[in-house]
Order: sequence, then C-alpha cells, then structure tokens
Amino acid sequence: MKPTITIIGAGISGLSAAVNLHQKGYKIQILEATDRAGGRIKTDIIDGFRLDRGFQVILTEYPETKSLLDYKKLNLKRFLPGATVLYDKGQFEIADPFRRPTATFSTLFAPVGSLKDKINTLFLKNKLVKITFPELFKQPEIETIAQLEKYGFSPKMIDRFYKPFFSGIFLENDLKTSSNMFDFVMKMFSKGDAAIPELGMEEIPKQLVAMLPANSIQYNLKVSAIENNKVICEDGTTIDADKIIIATEAIGLASNYISKTKQKFHQVTNVYFEAKIAPTKKAVVVLNASTDKKWVNNLTVMSNVSNKYAPAGKVLISISYNGIPAIDDATLAENMKTELKKWYGNHVEDWKLLKTYRIKYALPNQEKVANEVPDSEIKINDNLFICGDHLLNGSINAAMKSGRVVAELIDDSFGV
Repeated sequence: MKPTITIIGAGISGLSAAVNLHQKGYKIQILEATDRAGGRIKTDIIDGFRLDRGFQVILTEYPETKSLLDYKKLNLKRFLPGATVLYDKGQFEIADPFRRPTATFSTLFAPVGSLKDKINTLFLKNKLVKITFPELFKQPEIETIAQLEKYGFSPKMIDRFYKPFFSGIFLENDLKTSSNMFDFVMKMFSKGDAAIPELGMEEIPKQLVAMLPANSIQYNLKVSAIENNKVICEDGTTIDADKIIIATEAIGLASNYISKTKQKFHQVTNVYFEAKIAPTKKAVVVLNASTDKKWVNNLTVMSNVSNKYAPAGKVLISISYNGIPAIDDATLAENMKTELKKWYGNHVEDWKLLKTYRIKYALPNQEKVANEVPDSEIKINDNLFICGDHLLNGSINAAMKSGRVVAELIDDSFGV
C-alpha cells in the first residue's frame, strides 16, 4: 500500500505536488496556514469587485499550466498583445503587428525607438520561438539590462518599452533579473497570450483543489517545526507523516532548508480603484515610461479584460508600484492619481480607493534562474522533500513544475 504524503502549504507548488501524487495513487494531506488554498494567488471580493492580491496573469504558453489546467473551464480572458505607453509627450500604442494587425500603423510610427529596434524585436521573437527550453536556460546568464544592450536595442527602446514592461513582470526597476528569464518570458509572449481567468486568478488554485479528494486540506493549521517524521503545528497539534513535502514560500518554513541566496525576494504594492469612466477602453497593460515616474509602474483596467471583475456599470483599475512605500495607503493613492493626471486629466479625481495590497514576498529574486533542479535540492533526506518556484524561477509555470518533479521523485523512491 502506498504511503500518505503530507504537504505543508497549499500554494501552487504544493497543490501541483498533491494533484500529481493523487493521480499516482498516493493518499495526500495538505496542511495550510491560512483560510484557503492558493498561496500568493488569491482573489478577494470587495463591494462586488474581484481583487487579485497583486497584479498577476497567466501566460497561456506555459508548458506546465497547459498540461495540468483546463483553460476552457477557467474561461480565460486574454489581454491584447502589446501595450499602451505613457511618456513625457503623451501616449502611444505598441504591438506585434503579426498578432495584432490593427496596431501595425500605430506601432510602426510609435515614438518608442527606431525602425531597426522594431525589426530587431520581431527577429528576437522569431529566434526565441525556435529555441528549446534546455537550450534557453543553458545560455550564460547576465543582467537583462545588459542583454537588451547586447541584443542591439537603443536606449530609447529600452527606456520607453522594455524597461517599464519587464520591470512590471520582474518586480524590480533595474532589470538585474537573469537574461535567461527575460528570454523565457519573451518566448512565452511570442507564442501565446497573457490572460486571467474570468472570475479571478484564484480560480487557478480552486481548479487544482477540485482535482483532489474532498477534505484533503486542513486549513488554519500553521506548521512550526518538523522533527524526524513528526510535523509540529503552532497550536500544539502533532501529525505523524510517512513522507513530508515543504511547499511554503522561501521565507517561510522552507527557509530552514534552503540557501540564503534563494531566500531573497522582491516586493510590490498593488492599489485598486473604482471608477465610473475607464481611462482606456482597451484590454492592455498601460506602462509608465515618463522620465519623472515615481508612483505608477503600470496600470490595467481589469474590467476591460474580464467584465466579471467589476459590478455592472463600474470600472476596476489596478495600479502597481515596485516595492513597498513608506507612506500610508491614502497618500499613496493620491500620489498615483496626481501622477496620472498628466494623461487622464481631472477624471482621476473621481477614482475611489478600494484596497491596497502591500505584498512583502511577491517574487523570488531571479538573478540566477533554472528550468531544472537537481534531486539534491529537492530531497533533504529520505523522508523530507521541498518544492517551490524559488528552486527554479519566479513563475506559475515553475511552481507547478517543482510540484510535479517532487511528486515524480517521491514516486521513484518507492520503485513503483
């Protein structure tokens, strides 16, 4: 008879491990410190609005999500390829003309860089589509900012598109993130779309939970320590376990078993506003590339992407700021509105602050990334294992992959 596997943490990696083990015939039990599954991917409903905890998307070409999730049931709502860019003299549209032909003219004449820059982008996308994942992640790693220069992009193209766009993905403003992560994300954007489930990002963990037997997860049970095959919880509960998987974030229980380097992380602040009139009618990310940018990294009208994110007749606006500012929520909201007045005028005065999320651990640091992880980093001892995106790279894809890989390693250890 196959043993019971105890998983600490019901985030994406823990749920992925659980689903894969369950499919292999193992009994699983998950111990989750909070009131529901999802880890960093949760959606709160406030005044009829759906607020993801941090601006998040799923890239439809992620190999792990394509394999494990049912996109049709998620009813994915896709962003338009490209972006709107705010800059000192106004705003412009930029998009892949092959994937969004209607934006060809505006992209061609957009004040974002030279014609050479735009052609260079298309050549880069074509190159990355053809490269395999093993080849991509075996490339030498340098900082993304240096890679962009190496690829031959002009300072103007970097400052007006690549920097504001990828700083919103990597959650750091200097683009020190590994060039391999840049190539990976560019490859995903070149082949597929950015999307959100119609009812919010939490539909992803909800779908994974639905793949498990009923009552597989014990909520509001925080683990404080592991001693041999005993899991000790903060409330004094002790659980005997055959095999244990730690699937917490890097600064949680996992911090006792991973290097200090893997415990580095990026923070983000996500502010939601309710509005009557949308600042744009497009389902795109709006990038702030102005030279005096301070409070707004990017803006998205979430209700343009999925109308289920807001009550009928209302608009939901998401604004992100990299890091956590040392000012109160109301002041931050006013600073954001003031910064955006230049492009949207006095309409911003009508925006009502809904909620601010200050997310301490938003992404693992990605100056070094991988697509494969050695067994020695997953298996702590014969009975204790670990998974999480911090072992690979900061993405839903990596979280799911780490869960699958740890499940396969445990299964192999039983020789069945």
